[in-house]
Amino acid sequence: MRFRPLIPAILAGLCIISASASAETPNLTPGLWTHTNIMSIDGPIQIPGQTETQQECITQGDIDQGADLLEAPQSCSVTRMDISRDNMHYAMTCEEQGMTYTMEGQMTFMGDRMEGKMTGEMNSPMGTMNMKVDTKAERTGEC
Repeated sequence: MRFRPLIPAILAGLCIISASASAETPNLTPGLWTHTNIMSIDGPIQIPGQTETQQECITQGDIDQGADLLEAPQSCSVTRMDISRDNMHYAMTCEEQGMTYTMEGQMTFMGDRMEGKMTGEMNSPMGTMNMKVDTKAERTGEC
């Protein structure tokens, strides 16, 4: 299963969640999923909530596939990953274009729905910026 918060270029493609055979299989139903993400940034530059939506087909194979739970750009390292049937908690640190940022997130799996939050702090040349992403996704039909 894949899930990607759609946020500005510094975080684009950062979080792709996949179920792992070595952990409990998340409580998710295969099908067509619609993901809605609201991202805001607070700091020297204020960016009010921006909403983006995407759709993706998630198969049972996606849910069951092994290996990486959290794929991140090469500039990032996952520092914590805990997953169960109903929840996932993670943390990572990234260095990109001379900036360091840290993120923590959680997801709740509810069969045909999932919800989550991610918070992050980025040390930029303009000062510290705090990011927040609220995520909701639901199964909207068959693929």
